[in-house]
Parts: sequence; structure tokens; C-alpha cells
Amino acid sequence: MDRARHYRISRNEFTFVLDRDGVAALKGLPDFEGREEPAVVEEFLRTRVEAWAEALVSAGADGGDYEVRVDGHQGKAHLSRNGTLVFSADL
Repeated sequence: MDRARHYRISRNEFTFVLDRDGVAALKGLPDFEGREEPAVVEEFLRTRVEAWAEALVSAGADGGDYEVRVDGHQGKAHLSRNGTLVFSADL
């Protein structure tokens, strides 16, 4: 099976992008361990994008693409834009 290089999901003017490293980190989390793509990634993103978009709007962030980095050690998803950390959310 040819797996996507990255996954994208949009809410309002924000697009959240999870790359292959993020997918690997996600699949290492206890709640997602052993689950298969793309379902695990789609569920992860779908259940979080509303809150992320609302938080970015509240912070006055501009729309566009935001890279998602999953940090299992901290229990956070870090959202960056153009390499700059914009927001961190609990997983």
C-alpha cells in the first residue's frame, strides 16, 4: 500500500499537516499504538482540528498551513508555521 507522505485537514482558514515523522510518533502513543493508517491519523486530526482552529483564532494567528508535531514525551501536539512554534496543545 502506498502511504501518503503527509496528511492534511482543513478547518476554516487553517490547514493542519502531519508528516511521516508525525505519523510514526502518533502511532507510538498508547491510545493509537498498533492502529493502522490512514484511519488512525484521520481520527487523530478530525477530533482535534476544531479546538486547534479556535485556539489559533483566539490567539490572532493568520490562516494557512500549520505543521503538526506530535511529542509523546510531553503529551503535546506542537503547531508551527514556517518553522516557528505558534501553539502547543495537550494530546
